[in-house]
Amino acid sequence: MKRNDIIIIVATLLYSFFFYKQLPGINYLLFSMVLVFLLGYRKGDVITDRRWLIIASLSLLSGVFVMLHGTVISVLANIVALSMLAVNSLYQKSSFFFSFFASIFSYLSSFVYLILDLVDRKPPVPKLEEEEGKKKPRVFVDFSTKLIIGIIGFLVIALFFVIYRRANPLFKDFTDRINLDFISIQWLTFTFLGFLLMYGFFKIRHNKKLHDTDALESANLNEEKVHSKPNAFLGFAIPVQMEAIIGVVFLAILNILLLMLNSLDLSFMFGGSVLPDGITYSEYVHKGVGNLIFSVVLVIFITMYLFRGQLNFFKDSGGSKAFRILAFAWLAQNFIMLISTAYRNQMYVSEYSLTYRRIGVYVWLVLTAVGLISTFYKIGTKKSMWYLIRINSWSFFLMIILLGSTNWDVLIAKYNTRNPNDADYEYLMKMNSNANPIVYEALLVAEPSGLFRNRGNFHNSRTDLKSYRETLKWEMSWYVTEYDDKSWKEFNLDDAQTYRDIKALGL
Repeated sequence: MKRNDIIIIVATLLYSFFFYKQLPGINYLLFSMVLVFLLGYRKGDVITDRRWLIIASLSLLSGVFVMLHGTVISVLANIVALSMLAVNSLYQKSSFFFSFFASIFSYLSSFVYLILDLVDRKPPVPKLEEEEGKKKPRVFVDFSTKLIIGIIGFLVIALFFVIYRRANPLFKDFTDRINLDFISIQWLTFTFLGFLLMYGFFKIRHNKKLHDTDALESANLNEEKVHSKPNAFLGFAIPVQMEAIIGVVFLAILNILLLMLNSLDLSFMFGGSVLPDGITYSEYVHKGVGNLIFSVVLVIFITMYLFRGQLNFFKDSGGSKAFRILAFAWLAQNFIMLISTAYRNQMYVSEYSLTYRRIGVYVWLVLTAVGLISTFYKIGTKKSMWYLIRINSWSFFLMIILLGSTNWDVLIAKYNTRNPNDADYEYLMKMNSNANPIVYEALLVAEPSGLFRNRGNFHNSRTDLKSYRETLKWEMSWYVTEYDDKSWKEFNLDDAQTYRDIKALGL
């Protein structure tokens, strides 16, 4: 029997055991440990690859985050990390983007490739045996084929078993004496989908040409290769000297515009300037953030294009120097704009509380900051665009892992209830169950007469607060009942802490 077939079957059985009708918890960490072990067992040389070990460590770390918090984002981070590990186990040096799309394609196409693999299996080699003095060919079927046929046969038999139990009360009564409660159409469907998922996980499909391009493309620009192609700008063939002049004029104008923008921002934030009539504080701080982040992303793409080829090796002392100085100045000014945007967002959080959207702004600010820094490095060291894409894609991957490290609902609830009289309870009621004790304790001490001064847009009143308390009491009581019925596989620390907090409230 082939090693890969054994691994897929073992992984499928464990998948069904750990996750069927189970919530996220320690089961994700244990299953991550199993998958990391099986990937290393299947191809032993990967454990000497530093990149594989790093991704394996991040996969286990994401599993720890699921055990700690059990949040949706921690589960997604764990799935993404394990998918990256599966691809890099077979195809080393794959970038994040290639690994991500290869894994998605492999999962979605696993059923089709399962059928194709069964059809395309090589026919067994006949073995001659003697029977009554005559040589007769005897065909041996390999064990893996038998096993796959057996699994399919078992699933079909189990399906009919369930149908017959539902169709005949006498047969159901007879089989009730046998403890086969785990067999159901839901379990069969779940296990079969798990089999397809594991099939795609351990048999990653890819395009060799795309993989070679992804893995073998040099991170450094080759001067000889760059000069071997005619210089073109926006599809038009022009001398590199003219492109440099265009770039200098273009960057000079953009630097002047950005200098004006940054000057106005800094004068308002630190110079005591006031907003013009008709512009509210909310509009200044909140609504422009998305456009500013988008502008920085656009800056990175424009800089990548300007430094895509021959301008990296342009020898003209005056034009080349001016072009690079203006490019660095533009990137530096964009970095200043990112800092001012972060300051704006912090001002907004301090004034109007913390939300997922404002946390998302911080996330995008960090990612765009990494993009600017890596673009600085690309220009200074003459790196290729592919290098920039790789670096920023892996920063995106690390950010996904880090986002799974925190229970953001709990963080938001704690931050927004520092002053119980200044909290938007309508928003806080939408948080997950782990935030309920925090919000409930704030509601107990909130004084209706002092709630939401200067905040007429918030629909909270004395009646609302009483209704919120009653709703939370019911939700927390139901949470305790459900928690008592949980299995050990669903254990996570945040849920355990929430259970203790609710018990401490004496509800």
